[in-house]
Amino acid sequence: MASKKEYSLEDLEARYYEITKLYDVAEEILATVESKLVSDADMQMEIIEPLVNEIGDATDVLAEEFMLIAENKKGKLTSKASKSHIEGALRKVFTAITDYQNRVNNVTKKAHGAILNIADPLVKKLRRQVEQVLVIFLEFINISLQAIMNKNELDSLKQRDARVALMMHQMSLAQQQ
Repeated sequence: MASKKEYSLEDLEARYYEITKLYDVAEEILATVESKLVSDADMQMEIIEPLVNEIGDATDVLAEEFMLIAENKKGKLTSKASKSHIEGALRKVFTAITDYQNRVNNVTKKAHGAILNIADPLVKKLRRQVEQVLVIFLEFINISLQAIMNKNELDSLKQRDARVALMMHQMSLAQQQ
């Protein structure tokens, strides 16, 4: 929900840092390839590389768009900030997470058993971080969560984070007026 609140430089820097934490999570996921718990590093790379690439690309866009927002009077929406770019970048990460899970499931089927990938806990961490980034952007602009994530993901997010449910409710009220 677009906010009329004035943000301090420290507030904006903290939010930017939360966005760029996605790079750190990507590096952690990439580091699983070198873990002694991984028996086939090439296969692990095949499983995680598309996810890591999407995280990097999306984070580049999100960081750039947030800078455009922050540069204009400490957080008020600028005409330069692109809602569609932000939604697209967030959607890419959520889709990449789903694709990662599908790749892990395919490997599990081939192995005839339930195998957890060493990156699974990090991918859960990634999902939570992306959700935090999504909330940051909701503070500044009206983005469409339905365009970003599927219904199950959205319902889960609303249950975990009451702020999201409240923001969505406020946006729907504003649209009705």
